[in-house]
Amino acid sequence: RWLKRSVGPADRPPLSHGSVHRGLTNCSAHEPALAMGGACCREEREAEKLPERDDMDIKAAHDEPPVFVVQLPAPTPAKQMKTPATAKASSKSLPKSSTPKRRTPDAPTPEEKRKDRADKESVALQKKGEEAFERRNWDDAAKYYTEAIEANADNAVAYAGRAGVRVRSGDFAAALPDLDQALRIEPQNLYALRDRAEARAKLGDLDGALEDYNTKLTLAPGDGRALCGRGETRLQKGDREGAISDLSLAVRLTYPGAQDKLTAAKKG
Repeated sequence: RWLKRSVGPADRPPLSHGSVHRGLTNCSAHEPALAMGGACCREEREAEKLPERDDMDIKAAHDEPPVFVVQLPAPTPAKQMKTPATAKASSKSLPKSSTPKRRTPDAPTPEEKRKDRADKESVALQKKGEEAFERRNWDDAAKYYTEAIEANADNAVAYAGRAGVRVRSGDFAAALPDLDQALRIEPQNLYALRDRAEARAKLGDLDGALEDYNTKLTLAPGDGRALCGRGETRLQKGDREGAISDLSLAVRLTYPGAQDKLTAAKKG
């Protein structure tokens, strides 16, 4: 470059390769300039070998956001659609499921049929006994209850009904076996509990009577007849305060005859 400014191409004649070689080797006056010119020429020749670069292609490292390489999982292969042929082949390979057959209920045996008919007959006779009981027809009521028991010996209601007829007829001793049987079959039969308490009290078993009255009034505390019966039993055992309490409650429940019994208990 310096050489181009000091000695232009118009100031020097064209040189052949030989003259340039001789001039560079024999001319001592121009050695510094030529040496420098030779160096510059070498720089120019080396520069010509380098490719040109565009400054616009150079970017600062901080201008680009950092790039993170994320390892994504391999995609799951899509399920192969079953063609009719493949579906048929796969169905052949699977074991056939055995569908359990519905079990039909067993037909009732002749003995079960007989028992069912007897139960229905016993209930029908029991209802006839209840109708006669409401009419206070004790003879018919006892007859129907007895027939109901003969049809079904486990009919607790029929035993309690027949015992109720005997209690109201004043036959307390005859009523006890039926009441015991009714409570063996159905321990919480309310009518049997109250009637047995009355029968026991009439026969002098006051403790047994109180036990049955307590059980009955625990299950049905609003029974005015049972309250009067327990009040009288307590009065016989000397529990005057307990008797007045039971009889007062029977009066509030407007049970017939409770007021007379309460008045007698207060005087006594």
